[in-house]
Amino acid sequence: MKFLIIFVVLIICKLSSGFFGSTRYTNTHQEPEFQVFKRSGTFATPTEEWIEQRLDNFNPQDTRKWQMRYYQDLSLMEQNGPIFIYLGGEWTISSRSIMAGSLIHEMAVETSGALFYTEHRFYGQSRPTNDTKTENLKYLSVDQALADVAHFIEYIRSTVPELENSKVILVGASYSATMAAWMRLKYPHLVTGSFASSGPVFAKVDFYEYKEVMAKAIQDIGGDECTAIINNAFDDMEELVDQKNTTRISEAFVLCQELELPIDVPHFFYEVSDIVAGLVQTHRNRNIQNACDEMKFSRNLTDDIGAFAAWVRGDNALVSKGIKQATEGRNAECLDFSYRNSIEKFSNYTWGSLANQQMRQWIYQTCAEFAWFQTSTSKDQIFGSTYGLEYFYRICNDLYDNKFSRKNIEFNVDRTNVIYGGYGPELTNVVFTNGEIDPWHPMSVLEDLNDSAPSLMIPLSAHVSDLGAISDSDSAEMKATKQTVKSLVFKWVGVDNMEE
Repeated sequence: MKFLIIFVVLIICKLSSGFFGSTRYTNTHQEPEFQVFKRSGTFATPTEEWIEQRLDNFNPQDTRKWQMRYYQDLSLMEQNGPIFIYLGGEWTISSRSIMAGSLIHEMAVETSGALFYTEHRFYGQSRPTNDTKTENLKYLSVDQALADVAHFIEYIRSTVPELENSKVILVGASYSATMAAWMRLKYPHLVTGSFASSGPVFAKVDFYEYKEVMAKAIQDIGGDECTAIINNAFDDMEELVDQKNTTRISEAFVLCQELELPIDVPHFFYEVSDIVAGLVQTHRNRNIQNACDEMKFSRNLTDDIGAFAAWVRGDNALVSKGIKQATEGRNAECLDFSYRNSIEKFSNYTWGSLANQQMRQWIYQTCAEFAWFQTSTSKDQIFGSTYGLEYFYRICNDLYDNKFSRKNIEFNVDRTNVIYGGYGPELTNVVFTNGEIDPWHPMSVLEDLNDSAPSLMIPLSAHVSDLGAISDSDSAEMKATKQTVKSLVFKWVGVDNMEE
């Protein structure tokens, strides 16, 4: 008889490349996209379902409830077959992530499993409170989210007779990979094992390594000339700011208004560097090479600032993120890099008020638990030196009613590492995978913790790039990583019928 398995997949992020989500090649804090390969056969479409959760999982006297959304597909399930649960992060879930072409679906097919995909509290349509005022966001934490997962597992066991004795495998990407690992740590009686793809487990205030990995990826893939264009553009723009002469910057980027000095300086430089972050973090299909080719071509027609700005402005997706907006009486669209406008926008606590609604919640989580502030404090990067920790401290303070001081934030980060173990959690049955050029990988587990908790690095791979089904288009290293993950998972649950 097969062991019964619950297979939970927690996927993000990406974890955002940045605070306000102005990346060019990703939809920041929207459902992660990974390469999905078409599979033969006809498969069912998952159905939308809801489960009642407690608002406060840690106060038995608080009986307030809310409805959490999830998708399910039971069409592949056999008696005592596995259950795969794809757990959402800070985005709106959709059924497509557990459909054919994903690695999770491939494993469900091979093991006659059931599929689920749950939505994280305070994201998408899973709204525990009437709004996202600061006083309500105290119920948004990884602690509460993990307890929601625990309750969900028990709920499935109790309501689906075939799953009463289920084993549990968690799989996640980025922030939800962090959750996958921490669920195994905190709820070992519910979780048999976890697959953590690109999961940062070490909370850190000054995450300067992020920009360092970005710079190395541009150098290694884009080459010397591309690196020089970006580096020179930032240096030249900082010199203009020092001279209080920002006209060239306004013209090159077609800003909606002149930079307000000094408040807009760190915000502008961070946001334009964040656009490069999206390029690197989701690198595939020659993204970096193509961007560098665009900049090198433009450099023949203008200077480094103009070449870099031309590439930045080539992103129509900036319109939906509120960075780019139409200007009256002009053919071009302007870019809004005003700090005050960004704070005003993300201070709106009404549900549905923003296209990118989840940003207010995610920034809160970084201030309250993880920090991961992607600063320019390292000398080993090419994106200027203007956005240090004070910029990020100010955002946390301005957005959340002066709740977060520097001391508060540092305490919150230390607390997270004490509770969850930082780089060295005491774990078994967890496999960590990371991409070599993923800027998030310095915060993940990069060495084997023990024989049953290995770490796998995928050369020239980006963020959460190993979630698609195994394909002939995978590199040899990518294919080997996916096969290793599947072998470990099947070993943990006692299934020996995996197709090689």
